[in-house]
Amino acid sequence: MSTKTGIPPIATAGQSLVDRVSHAVRRAILEGRLGPGDNLSISDLAADLGVSHSPVREALQQLSGQGLVVLRPARTAIVAPLGIPDLEDIYRLRTLVEVEAAARAARLLTDEHLAIVEREFTELTDAPVDSERFWTSHNAFHGALMAPVSTPRLERIVAELWQAAERYIRIVYGATDVLFTLSPQDRHRPLLEAAQARSASKMRKALTQHLRSNEQEIIRSLEQIAARQAPGGA
Repeated sequence: MSTKTGIPPIATAGQSLVDRVSHAVRRAILEGRLGPGDNLSISDLAADLGVSHSPVREALQQLSGQGLVVLRPARTAIVAPLGIPDLEDIYRLRTLVEVEAAARAARLLTDEHLAIVEREFTELTDAPVDSERFWTSHNAFHGALMAPVSTPRLERIVAELWQAAERYIRIVYGATDVLFTLSPQDRHRPLLEAAQARSASKMRKALTQHLRSNEQEIIRSLEQIAARQAPGGA
């Protein structure tokens, strides 16, 4: 079905209406169907999703809090632009929150925790990197590293940071080959080994390096994309 925003109507069961609208718009942004700077018409979104204006407005408020949408005067909104300063903020916060949590959790990992970490590692390394299966397993793997110290507040904060970072990573995967210098297996194996060792110091070192490497490679990719889009670019 063709719609003005490219988003199909949502199902009528499951989550709350606002959450379903938020999920549909988020997926469209993460998958590139709604690009940076695109206008978000509340009327068009409501018509395409088959809902009233009210849940759309609330959903856009949620997405604004996650850094995916910028709210404008007169109840208008756009998809948040991409930028290196924003990316650096995301990874600075991820380092502050995730590294400490995973390091604290490392010593507390039980055999059951490790079984989940190992299972999700296998899943993410087997899944195509452009699939929902990959992202589900990727996030589950990182979440499992923090499971012994996880709290609802930590989960909310980390989920918002992951969603913000995922948008950059998906665009980079789609537009450049920089992130293919290492396979997902090679990228995540040091984290798996640190968990298996139940070592806080190894986890702190491995996750810090993992996040720093990802950030630097995404920045190089964004620079490549900007160069191509500049007048006279390849």
